Amino acid sequence: MGAVIDPREERLLAALKRLLLTHTRDTLAAALSEAAKRQWTYLEFLDEVLSREVDAKQGKRIRMGMQIAHFPCVRTIEGFDFAFQPSADERLIRELSTGNFIAHGDNVLIFGPPGVGKPRPT
Repeated sequence: MGAVIDPREERLLAALKRLLLTHTRDTLAAALSEAAKRQWTYLEFLDEVLSREVDAKQGKRIRMGMQIAHFPCVRTIEGFDFAFQPSADERLIRELSTGNFIAHGDNVLIFGPPGVGKPRPT
């Protein structure tokens, strides 16, 4: 015989499915257990669950975009070997990768010889 499911839990899972909150639906039991163990307030629980859902959706959106783009390979700052290219200023590159210069309205000039991967202005 199967486990008895609380009708409230059934309604909640159905609502999460209907609202397309699939990550929350799939991880609800673990989130509830963590909330009980850490004694989260209702607001803390809701904040954590929704933050995780947003992160999961953003991750899925990025994976789908990468798949649609058909990039031959994916390269990230985290995977770059700064030891192989010692002339690259790691601290500066990591700072630029945050995009904070955009929010501050600063300009960034990228220069170097042709064919080394500088973006063209559009």
